[in-house]
Amino acid sequence: MRVPRAVPQGYGTRPAPAVASAAQVKAAAPGAAGPPAARRARPPRAPFLLLVVGLLCGGLVSLLLLNAVLAQDSFRANGLRKEISDLRIQKESKKSANMRREMPDAVARSNELQGLGPDWDTARVIDPDRPAVGVAGDVQTPAGQERAPGTGQ
Repeated sequence: MRVPRAVPQGYGTRPAPAVASAAQVKAAAPGAAGPPAARRARPPRAPFLLLVVGLLCGGLVSLLLLNAVLAQDSFRANGLRKEISDLRIQKESKKSANMRREMPDAVARSNELQGLGPDWDTARVIDPDRPAVGVAGDVQTPAGQERAPGTGQ
């Protein structure tokens, strides 16, 4: 049984109900209402709080792991983008270097370094006013015809 605590007067609280003694309870009529029923004990709060805290911590850890996995994929994607960019730059530089090597002055310089030079014996001068005259061995025959030996035709 609970004992009411003393409340200072003037607070406007109602007075505590009188507690019946055991003799008064026995003397009461059997059909009359007995003393107020005792309150049920409250379930303990600690297991519920531990459950809630555990669920919150589990959710937080799972979110952190998910975030780490997504960030790892993002870092990998950024690395691949940078690698592709570097390869494009390398491709463009090699393409421009090849174009410089194929220019006529670079080819002439390379030939001179290798000891090669123009063949002035078979040089042809193209004059737009004169008809083209070829070297004796350059005569072409129509398709399907052969030269007659000894005739030069």
